[in-house]
Amino acid sequence: MKITEILIQKISENRTKIDRFFTEKFQKNPPLFYNSVDLRHNGIKIAPIDTNCFPAGFNNLSESSKIDAKKIVDDFLNKNFPNKNGGAKKILIIPENHTRNLRYLQNVCELEKILGAKREVRIGTLISDLKEKTVINLENSGSITLHPLTKKSTKKSTKKSDRISTIDGFEADVIVLNNDLTDGMPEIFSNLATPIIPSPKMGWFMRTKSHHFDIYNRLAVEMAEILEIDPWLISSMHRACDEVNFKEQKGLKCLAKYVDELIENLRQKYQKYGVDDEPYCYIKADNGTYGIAVWPVFSGQEVLEINKKERNKMNMLKGSVQTQKVMIQEGIKTIDRIDDKIAEPMIYMIGGCVVGNLFRVNESRDEKISLNSPGASFFDLQNLHENQIQLGLQKNKITDIYELIARLAALASAIENSQ
Repeated sequence: MKITEILIQKISENRTKIDRFFTEKFQKNPPLFYNSVDLRHNGIKIAPIDTNCFPAGFNNLSESSKIDAKKIVDDFLNKNFPNKNGGAKKILIIPENHTRNLRYLQNVCELEKILGAKREVRIGTLISDLKEKTVINLENSGSITLHPLTKKSTKKSTKKSDRISTIDGFEADVIVLNNDLTDGMPEIFSNLATPIIPSPKMGWFMRTKSHHFDIYNRLAVEMAEILEIDPWLISSMHRACDEVNFKEQKGLKCLAKYVDELIENLRQKYQKYGVDDEPYCYIKADNGTYGIAVWPVFSGQEVLEINKKERNKMNMLKGSVQTQKVMIQEGIKTIDRIDDKIAEPMIYMIGGCVVGNLFRVNESRDEKISLNSPGASFFDLQNLHENQIQLGLQKNKITDIYELIARLAALASAIENSQ
C-alpha cells in the first residue's frame, strides 16, 4: 500500500480526534480571514512549501468554489463582527499597488464579488499618485474602481480612534487587506479604530517563513502522534540563516554549511523510505513572496560558487527590498500532473475552512523547480474530470490529505498572529 493511501486510511480512522484537535487549537488561536497554501506531493509525502496570509488568485476558483467562499465569508464576518456590535456592513479592500498586473486585479475583482454578496464593498488604494477615483478595465470586459483613501484623525483621544474612508466618504466597518506589506507598515494604518483583517503584523515586513514553519512542524508532530506516522511525511525540513548579503557575498559560508547539513539529513530519510532521487533544497528569502528570490541547490558548493546572475536574483525582493535573511527548505519534487503537465496543489481557505482546491500548472518548469513563475496556468479541481488528473489517487480521496495539511498550515499562521 502506498504511503498516501495509508495516510488517507489513518485520517479516516481518526476523524473524531482530528476534528477535536482543530476545534481546540482554533478556539485558542482564531483563524485568519483567509490563507492559501502551496503543497508538494512526491509520492512519498505531501507537505506545505508556502503559506500565504494575503492570497491572490481568487479569480481562478470555479463558480462552485466561489459560492462556497461567499457562504463561509458571510459566516466568518457574522461570527467575528456581530450585528450587536455594529456588524460588518461596509467592507474596504486594500490591494497591492498594482495598476498594470491585470491578472492580479482580476483577483481583486473576484474578491470584491465574494465579499459583496451581502455587503457594500469598495476597493481602496495606497498609491499616493492616485488623487481621484480610477477605473481600470480588465481582460474579461469587467473593471474595478480604485478609490484614494483619507484618514479622519481624532488627536484628543489616547485610544485608537482614527478612521479610514475613501475620498468620497465611504467609511468601512472592516478593512480586508490583500497587500502583503513587503515595503512596511503604511502610515495611514497607525492609530486606527477600524479593524483590519488579516492583521498588518502578518505582513512580510514582520513575518518570516522560517518562524511559520517552526510552528507548523511542531503541529505536524502533534498530528503525527494522532495518525501514528512519521511527521516528516506531512512536513519539510528547514533551517534559517540571518545576515546574508548576496550582492557582497557575505554569510555564504554559513549558508553553504546549513545546505550540506540539511541535504545529508534528507539523504538519510531517502534511504529509510527507498527514495532513489538526489536530495536538494531551496534557498528562499525568509520574508519574500511572488516567487521572487527562490533558488534550488543540490550542495553547499553551489552556494559558494554562486554566479552574478543568481546573486542579483536573490538580492532583491518585491518593492526593491534587499534580502537579508533566508530560509533553507527541503526540496520536494511533484509527481502531480494535470493533462500530463507538471502541477502542484494550491489550497484556498477562509476562516480555516477549505473553499477551493486549485492546481498551478507550468509547462516551462520541471518537477523539481518552483512552478510559481510567468507562464503558469491554474485549474480548479472541481472543474477537472478524473481522466485529466494524475494524482496517484482519486480526487475525492486525495483532497482529504490536502485539507488536513492546509488546516495545519492555516493553524500555524493563526498561532503566528496570536503571538
